[in-house]
Amino acid sequence: MIITDNSDEQALKEFLLDIQCLDELIPWTGKFNLFDVLKVARNEIRHSNMLSWLLDPRENHGIGDAFLKGVLQVLVKNDNKDRYDVFKVMLSDMQSFSVYREWRNIDILLVSQEEKIVLAIENKVGTHEHSNQLNRYRKVLEEEYASYQRFYVLLTPDGELPSDEVNWDNLSYVDIVELLEELVERYPLQTDVELMIKNYIEVVRRDIVEDHQLIEICNKIYNKHRKALDLIYANRIDGKTQISETIIETLNILGKEGSIIHGNDWGNMVFRTKNMDKLLPLLKTNDSSWGSRNIYSYWLSFDGNRFYGVFELAGHNVPKTDMKMMQRIIKELKPNDSKLDSFKYKRVFRTKWYDLKDVEDIVNETEKAVRSAVNELLDMEKTLIDRLNLNK
Repeated sequence: MIITDNSDEQALKEFLLDIQCLDELIPWTGKFNLFDVLKVARNEIRHSNMLSWLLDPRENHGIGDAFLKGVLQVLVKNDNKDRYDVFKVMLSDMQSFSVYREWRNIDILLVSQEEKIVLAIENKVGTHEHSNQLNRYRKVLEEEYASYQRFYVLLTPDGELPSDEVNWDNLSYVDIVELLEELVERYPLQTDVELMIKNYIEVVRRDIVEDHQLIEICNKIYNKHRKALDLIYANRIDGKTQISETIIETLNILGKEGSIIHGNDWGNMVFRTKNMDKLLPLLKTNDSSWGSRNIYSYWLSFDGNRFYGVFELAGHNVPKTDMKMMQRIIKELKPNDSKLDSFKYKRVFRTKWYDLKDVEDIVNETEKAVRSAVNELLDMEKTLIDRLNLNK
């Protein structure tokens, strides 16, 4: 941490001597929460998965159709345009509904063929409507379910009004939390199910909707120790560091899984494979272009919030038989490259860019991107080896 003057040091001392002020945050930070462990608290897809599970009357949560019935009740109660038949909707057989995820890109779709009712939910946690989504989804459902009673619902943290107010209803995560709190009180749930739903309620209240008590406490602590907290924030581990560390950790995991050979002998974003080691074996001494035993490398080129994968050859001190193999590889991957026998480094393949800017769950999305980039390189390798065998 960079301390620029005595006042910075004094501010940090005062904060540490008053560290018990953070105890007021324990109700929000001191308890185990499954969604925090999985790092999916603000991940829109994970919220849609959770809600789909809760809305499905035939799932194993133990609340039957109560959550679905509660959601429909809120929508019917808030209907001021007389669009819904209260008797038809509330007396429907809720057990007849089937739940679909991402049907025609609609986040959550519930369909009852028996009752001729369809409920579409577009879920927005950290984003807003775009690309005329609501109109497109409505037209799809009008065509596919022309004879059905149709509910169109935009679910947002604060009940944001939809662009198409004539056809679409709005629902807030406050509504969701209040319904779930009521159900937890009313139903004797299995211990693990109760824990999961209560964890979900907590994370929604903390991270999705405004918890006014939490906001008040945070503001009080911040106003008291503004300088120290600003200094801590300025020197925190940022998103770029998280991405870099997650890339290295994921490569370590892939190495342990056996899909790549990863170690820190030359660079922590560099790796090899068993198949390529057979084609281009390690030197006996550290004499390659990189000052290592590697005469080829797979590596991830990291630039801020994005990276891409590289397959590169090192041309110095390469034995003749290995150079012949390199030349064959170059002809396959870079057929227009005429410099085949005199090079220090030569990139012969590059993956697409993997952009992690503005992602909500940095760790999870980075891990997925690394696995995807490595798979792209391994697919290239497999195709290359197949071609080399054919060309022998």
